[in-house]
Amino acid sequence: MVRTGLGIIAQNWHGKIVKAKGIVTRRRGAPAIEEAMAIRSALEMTTNAGWTTIEVQSDCKCVVSLINSSNAQDCKLQTILDDIEDLKKNFDCCVFLFIPRTANSCSHALAQFTVKSVRIIEWEGSFPFWFSELARKDMGVVTPFCN
Repeated sequence: MVRTGLGIIAQNWHGKIVKAKGIVTRRRGAPAIEEAMAIRSALEMTTNAGWTTIEVQSDCKCVVSLINSSNAQDCKLQTILDDIEDLKKNFDCCVFLFIPRTANSCSHALAQFTVKSVRIIEWEGSFPFWFSELARKDMGVVTPFCN
């Protein structure tokens, strides 16, 4: 069976990582569906943390566009987008932005690490050195949210 990893990174408004989650699944889905599922999981994670203002960054331009326009042709993808739309209601401010993969290497590396470890990974407050280093490299592209 094929495994897929999802990497979710939560940063504060200074760009400092405060939480990270890696989810491994036993399937190979279409990239857009996997990205939408990661975004849905990020919204669930931040809702559970009680956060009210978030900015979701994704390197999948088509999914960000679909979320912002609420118009998908694939019914499986639309179901996930509907979940995202419902979860957005939990926040005072929730925006979705496209960022290039070069600015999202930390999340990508976490997804790959999760697939190899074959278990869900959750870190909060303290992170492995390799992960912190990747986050520092990505930080140059972090933008402020919901001014």
